[in-house]
Amino acid sequence: MIGAGFAGGTHARVLARTPGAEVVAITAEPPEHARPVADDCRIRIEPSVASLCAADDVDVIVVASPTYLHAEHAVAAARAGKHVFCEKPLALSLEQGRAMVRACEGAGVTLAVGHVVRWFPEYVRAKQLLDAGELGRPGIATLTRGSFSVATARPWYQDPALSGGVILDLMLHDLDVLRWWFGEPERVYGKRLTGRAGALDYALATLRWPDGPIAHLEASWAEHDGFRTAFEVRGDKGMLVHDSRASAPLATQMAGGPAGPAMIPMTTLHETPYARQMRELVAGLSGGESRFVTGREGLRSLALALTVIEAADSGEVVRWRPPE
Repeated sequence: MIGAGFAGGTHARVLARTPGAEVVAITAEPPEHARPVADDCRIRIEPSVASLCAADDVDVIVVASPTYLHAEHAVAAARAGKHVFCEKPLALSLEQGRAMVRACEGAGVTLAVGHVVRWFPEYVRAKQLLDAGELGRPGIATLTRGSFSVATARPWYQDPALSGGVILDLMLHDLDVLRWWFGEPERVYGKRLTGRAGALDYALATLRWPDGPIAHLEASWAEHDGFRTAFEVRGDKGMLVHDSRASAPLATQMAGGPAGPAMIPMTTLHETPYARQMRELVAGLSGGESRFVTGREGLRSLALALTVIEAADSGEVVRWRPPE
């Protein structure tokens, strides 16, 4: 494990309970910041990233360091012959992301990316219903994701040059989901507002698909009442509604018939998405079937987020061209 913040601690504790995985070491900067996670998981603390990468008992390295260090740490792990699981966003730039993919492919190791929303049950169920055609032809999708202001976060997180800002850090989740649901969009437009020291960061994006839906996304670091997510997907046969603050977080709405209810609530509590994600990673690295998000897939979602930033800064609609 590289990093002992929220992501690093979550992944370490989840992997410690995942069959087929054994967590053996962690490092952070400074190393003593890793003490709580190391004690919880009963693992050793390595003094540096270099010593962790050189360890003979390490097969996979989880990169959960600050975003601006992802590329450096992932490339170091790949050069040491270790498989890499990297938290999202994959990197801060397309050049960094490509370098990570090249390093892992050149070393013959796996690169997986932590797009964990693909394991949240509401989004999984939406994917299933869309693929099955239950909503008919999708026409409109709206997605909202909000979190606390980052004004009190660590200094690196407040700096968009180091964290990527609200689009690269937060909206990226829903951009990745839309690619997963509908494939690659054709055109991208965006707007954003950035406050002082992350006190009010807000972004909007509109995506269009050829012969497909139009999607509107909203992301903010301005939720004073806590974290929330929501989406609505409308097709010509039905509508899917998710609100994380509702008592039934996911509901399917269909045209009422003589024998069918107008709304079907569905609870979503079971295995955590973080546990599902790591179980899939372990299965894939063990040679089994898996749907973990690959490095190239993570690179495409990174590129789409960077395109939203380009559109927001230019004020122009940008034609989307996914990287090879």
